[in-house]
Amino acid sequence: MKHVVVQSISSIILYVLMAFLFSSFLSDISTIIESDSFIVEFNLLPLLLLIGFFIVWTIYSFNTRPNKQLNFAQWSVRMTEFSEVDEREQIITAKATKAAYVSFSISVPILMGSFMFYPLFEDALPTYPIYALASTLIIATFVYMVTWIRAYTR
Repeated sequence: MKHVVVQSISSIILYVLMAFLFSSFLSDISTIIESDSFIVEFNLLPLLLLIGFFIVWTIYSFNTRPNKQLNFAQWSVRMTEFSEVDEREQIITAKATKAAYVSFSISVPILMGSFMFYPLFEDALPTYPIYALASTLIIATFVYMVTWIRAYTR
């Protein structure tokens, strides 16, 4: 269970850092377009945070993988949250995946509806679409983790 919790929380942190990186990049690009100059400046902090977190997460995830027989190439193309060591965990993973899918089908239409009002607050929150997309992934991952924990502890 610890593996699923750590991997799910790591995925959520990764989505937040990616949203921070893309929103920072979008803000920098907007500044360049408004100034009519060709000077490219980037805030490197989000990129360095993302790279640092990704390296630590990859090393930790590879060293604590449940199936030690997988090499790095085989392991790196799999979703790390899915724990299917035995038949019980396969059933739990199926339930958690179904719950995440249901949460996705609820959160996406709600956020799509919020885009109808985006022109009203576009100036205040220009990076809203990036965070809206990231929040759908965060909600689905969180629901997956909670459902997995509840099913595992029964």
